[in-house]
Amino acid sequence: MKHILIPVDGSEYSTKAIEMGKQMAKAFDSDVTILNVVPLELSPSVGRGNYMYVPILSDEIPESNAEVLDGAKKQFKGTGIKVKTVCKHGIVADEIVDYAYENEVDLVIMGSHGLGALKNRIMTGSVTTKVLHHIDKPVLVIK
Repeated sequence: MKHILIPVDGSEYSTKAIEMGKQMAKAFDSDVTILNVVPLELSPSVGRGNYMYVPILSDEIPESNAEVLDGAKKQFKGTGIKVKTVCKHGIVADEIVDYAYENEVDLVIMGSHGLGALKNRIMTGSVTTKVLHHIDKPVLVIK
């Protein structure tokens, strides 16, 4: 196991995933990528009450997302583990799955719930559930 992916959003569960990621990376001498996704916004379409995704027009990382990545990376300080941070824009579950495939990830470690769990579950379903159903790589879900 050479490469571990840990998607983070600043939630309690992603913090737990980072802790498990540290243990796994030490045990298997793995590199770690910490991934944060700036989600596309759901917006009501005009006059219909339906929802649609509004694309992000910038690759700029919002300050709050940069803080999440910096905080996650700091948790690896002094461990000797090689850590890379990445921020993507898009549909969160899709970006996690795509990144795992495009970058030869051996294991995904993620929290069972994120910051927007209630809102996302009502509107689009759980990010973790979507990742589990659309990836054929090992996923360790942390509660």
